[in-house]
Amino acid sequence: LTQGVGDELKREGYFGRLQQHFSQYNGIEAVDLTNTAKRGRRSDQLLKMLKAGDIDHHIRKAHLITLTIGGNDIMKVIKKDLFNLTVEAFEKELNKFEKNYEQILDEIREINSTAPIIIMGLYNPITIVTDEKSEFDLILNNWNEAIEEMAEDDMNACFTPIDHLFVTNTNLVYHTDFFHPNSKGYQLVIDEIVSSMQDCGLIDEDNRELLF
Repeated sequence: LTQGVGDELKREGYFGRLQQHFSQYNGIEAVDLTNTAKRGRRSDQLLKMLKAGDIDHHIRKAHLITLTIGGNDIMKVIKKDLFNLTVEAFEKELNKFEKNYEQILDEIREINSTAPIIIMGLYNPITIVTDEKSEFDLILNNWNEAIEEMAEDDMNACFTPIDHLFVTNTNLVYHTDFFHPNSKGYQLVIDEIVSSMQDCGLIDEDNRELLF
């Protein structure tokens, strides 16, 4: 998602659009981006990268951090036993994910204790196939609730839910792979990030000002 897979306009998904959005704010001369995301990465892999210190210098100098991880942790369960999926399998993976996520946030905060972290929730791409609510929606809700709770435990974190943006493809928000957003979908993600940051008191959207 953070790599911008599916963005047919080649504007780096939500990440590049975030740069463009904040470049228009008062007093901002330039917005420098460092994208350390990699397609397919899971929480255990991100944690390993953080512990190795591979991106310490990027984190240390950051004024704002965005974090989206977990979709591939869920896909790991699906790929492992596609035809025999159980709620228990997802719950077991969720326990591992929560431990990884808490350590990820701890690692980030050891390096940079003040930069706001935009913590993004997950969405359910399976609804594009079924167009119906399913047991998987309940599973995803549990994962999103866990992520939101961890965001609330960090006084400088701001949770951004995106699951409601991709319930169906009625508004044509999916890329042709029917898994990643297209350019329209990524713009909706940006709108949600901006709305969440406004609610968290990080920006004054009316006056186009950063408050951190």
